[in-house]
Amino acid sequence: MDFYIVFSKNRKKFDKYVKVNKIKNKVIIDIKEQLEENLVKDKIKHKDFFNLLIFNKIKQSISKHKDIYYIPNFEDDININDLLKLRQIIKTPSNNFNILLFFDDFKNDDIINNIINIIDTFDSAQIIKDY
Repeated sequence: MDFYIVFSKNRKKFDKYVKVNKIKNKVIIDIKEQLEENLVKDKIKHKDFFNLLIFNKIKQSISKHKDIYYIPNFEDDININDLLKLRQIIKTPSNNFNILLFFDDFKNDDIINNIINIIDTFDSAQIIKDY
């Protein structure tokens, strides 16, 4: 089972990536979409509830041996260290912790420097220039 943190501001790019590469047996956890779907408006007030929903979805996917593609909400400030905490949840010898980065989406952001500094913590990394 592989866990991917997907850095893409444009969901259409990621959907195209999935279609072109014929990726099957996957679960996509899009945080922005989950917030809208569960009608969570006050993220601070409902943070524990929402985190539990996401954690449950991750655990179900692991038990079904499906690859997980986790797309953070880039409208909020992203803390890379918080994302790395997910590694503790999913990391076992049979699970891989990976990154999929659509470079053009972040080439002018400070976040790209943070990602490059911690890229060695991932089992594998894909950096896609243009899609």
